[in-house]
Amino acid sequence: MSKAKAKLKGNTIILQLHYSQGGTRIADKEGNHLPKPTQVINDKRYYIEWMITNDEIKLLSKLFKKEEDITGLINLLQKISKFAEETKYSKRTTSFEKKEIDKFEGFKIYHYTDDFNSFEKILDSDLRVRLTFKLGDFGVTAHPHMYVLIPFNFKSLKIKNIEGKVNENKPLGKGCFGELNLNEEELKEIILTLAHASNNHRNALIEILKS
Repeated sequence: MSKAKAKLKGNTIILQLHYSQGGTRIADKEGNHLPKPTQVINDKRYYIEWMITNDEIKLLSKLFKKEEDITGLINLLQKISKFAEETKYSKRTTSFEKKEIDKFEGFKIYHYTDDFNSFEKILDSDLRVRLTFKLGDFGVTAHPHMYVLIPFNFKSLKIKNIEGKVNENKPLGKGCFGELNLNEEELKEIILTLAHASNNHRNALIEILKS
């Protein structure tokens, strides 16, 4: 069973927005998340931050109409040979030079610095892709987390709630969600950009498209 949080309704991608935590969140251009999404105003300065997974790429591959389109995309993926993970900027470290900044009920409060970089690209479609390397459960190796950022004013995005379409400058409201339509070129551009995260991820995308 697919674990994809995004859903397909015909050719339309449905992105739930009313949870403050999850695979689709609302953020500003600096990447700050909005804690009360239903109260956020429909304004072009905000983005849907979609943490896109392999399960969702598998789901989105259904939007390709012809087998030769997928074959052509696989050929392009196979030519990618440079990966963000292999650069010095993918390393994520925490400083252990702790600095005591305060006290609380017998506790000493220490400040640590988490040092990391974000790979960001604006696509021709005005969508954005962000790759951020995060430490795993045991904090040993940083691995890529992949995001597609969709501006609220993106041409094929409609923001709705349980009452219908949310107009500009109005609160998103109860049960808010996004309806997104991507053409095949936009989808290809996203997948090719995500493939630069790592060699393993590129190979996983190829296998997903072949299946």
